[in-house]
Amino acid sequence: MDSLLSSLNPRQRDAVVAPDGALILAGAGTGKTRVLVGRLAWLLHNNLAQPRNILAVTFTNKAAREMRQRVETLLARPAGSLLVGTFHAVCHKLLRVHHKDANLPRDFQILDSQDQLNFIRRLLRDREINEDEFPPAEVRAFINAAKESGLRANMTPQTHSRARHMAEIYAQYESAAQKEGRLDFAELLLAASDLLRGNKILREHYAARFQHILVDEFQDTNRLQYDWLKLLDSGANKFFAVGDDDQSIYGFRGAEPGVMQKFCADFRAQKIVRLERNYRSTQNILAAANGLIAQNTSRLGKTLRASDSGEGARVMILRAPRADDEAAVIADAIRRKSADGVNLNGVAVLYRMNAQSRLLERKLAELGIPYRIYGGLRFFERMEVKNALAYLRLAAGDDDDAFLRAVNAPPRGIGPRSIEDLRAKSYPSLCAAAWDSEVPKVARFAALIRELRGVRESDGLAELTRAAVEKSGLLEYMESRPKERDRADNLRELAAAAAEFEREHSGATTDDELESDAVLAFLATAALEAGDERAEGGGAVAANLMTAHSAKGLEFDSVFVAGLEEGVFPHSRALESGGRSELEEERRLMYVAMTRAKRELFLCLADERQLYGGVSHNPPSRFLDEIPAERLANPEA
Repeated sequence: MDSLLSSLNPRQRDAVVAPDGALILAGAGTGKTRVLVGRLAWLLHNNLAQPRNILAVTFTNKAAREMRQRVETLLARPAGSLLVGTFHAVCHKLLRVHHKDANLPRDFQILDSQDQLNFIRRLLRDREINEDEFPPAEVRAFINAAKESGLRANMTPQTHSRARHMAEIYAQYESAAQKEGRLDFAELLLAASDLLRGNKILREHYAARFQHILVDEFQDTNRLQYDWLKLLDSGANKFFAVGDDDQSIYGFRGAEPGVMQKFCADFRAQKIVRLERNYRSTQNILAAANGLIAQNTSRLGKTLRASDSGEGARVMILRAPRADDEAAVIADAIRRKSADGVNLNGVAVLYRMNAQSRLLERKLAELGIPYRIYGGLRFFERMEVKNALAYLRLAAGDDDDAFLRAVNAPPRGIGPRSIEDLRAKSYPSLCAAAWDSEVPKVARFAALIRELRGVRESDGLAELTRAAVEKSGLLEYMESRPKERDRADNLRELAAAAAEFEREHSGATTDDELESDAVLAFLATAALEAGDERAEGGGAVAANLMTAHSAKGLEFDSVFVAGLEEGVFPHSRALESGGRSELEEERRLMYVAMTRAKRELFLCLADERQLYGGVSHNPPSRFLDEIPAERLANPEA
């Protein structure tokens, strides 16, 4: 610990050893993860808390794993029952342990975003609700928004007929999901909140257990997550929150930057520590970003400064006549960097809307510049992996959505008519009808599932996954197609991942936080990993293309921000709303984009852009005028 503390700057050290109840206002690139890890290690090293008395909440599963590993490295010993996880993962554990109190089946399954959409489609079809009138994606958004606001179907505002119809569909969705033992991501938090709110004994138990509660990225908490934290507060708990209200950019998911101000009153913060020394960017970039964000009025306030004395290159404005010229200028600049030996992994182009990538992709391809669209499918989201997982879900119990996914993966000739014939039978579920079917193709599939259920009972997760991949025909199907070989490799990787998971699961210390059934635990882990909202990059050397939202938490040597025109960035929705809060969130998003740059920052715009079906001649973004002129290489542009 002496070595750790000596490696921190004075503000970081103040944060690590802060008195109970602290808000750490951590600017971009100021080392907030070091502070969080240091705080955890400080508490444990000095016996200020036992591992099981600490709860640390992060926003990605990867961050949770890395945080725990770093704590154990600092302590040079296992962290035992220290609980580090995302809101969703922690709530999942809580519900799994107390499934009876939550009125849930023990083997309840988690619906990731795509599974939830498929579930809604099936619900609408079964209820004969017109999908053109009530698109499944819109229904999903309505349900999730209501849940993230803590509202059940009977609590949603029904001010007009469409809202009433949506509430009715939501109620039917709740009933069907409850009947089938399915929980979507928002439901994990809502059900866990309902459990604690309605069960005083459990609420007091966990409030007494988690004496220290640490929360990362606090500015991203929505109302449901915030209220869940309050349920764990007995008045004696010690809360430690790390966040940056200037990087609150998820208003569309219910996050509110005001939670940072509320934290001090609601959770008895005795101290606010501002981390302002930036270890990422040059002073010119930071001063430009500081000048921009200072225009926002609803903020706690801080000023980033570079950790060294170097000013660095001034921010460059690149202005082009048309959008395709803008893309060409950016692509040519990247080409020249590549020719000079610059590693393209350190180059990123950020934009406000996904649609902007089309011209950029075309120009990069024309120049032969490799690129990646950041935020592609994660491992557990890939089609072949989800197909294999559907077999594991069926091995764990009847699941109509898993049945529909697996029954023709690989193709078995069980067509839509056969499925409709099964639906027409008077069985409680599609699975029940299939297991009793005498149609040869369906009966063979049912026999396969029964065989997999036997493997699960006798041999466990690793052997079940291997059997599912091989006996289903998935692996053979992918291997027989030259263009699908990568998918076959992914299936082998799934089997390897299951074997590794089973080894870790069997060797874990048994306590009330562990799911004893390895198959259910693995399926839950896969769903939670697929649900991480923040994507990961990687792979071959290539320039990175992504939205400004996707860039949060990342850093690059050189950053191009494209489309800096009124109506593009800031987005037209923010301008049309006329509200200060919407425009301030756009400015925070711009601040996030700018602070991704370590050495070079290019701000790009076009005088003419094809937008929303027509040609637009929008003026330059107001954000350009808000950057101090002395930090720009060419302010006259």
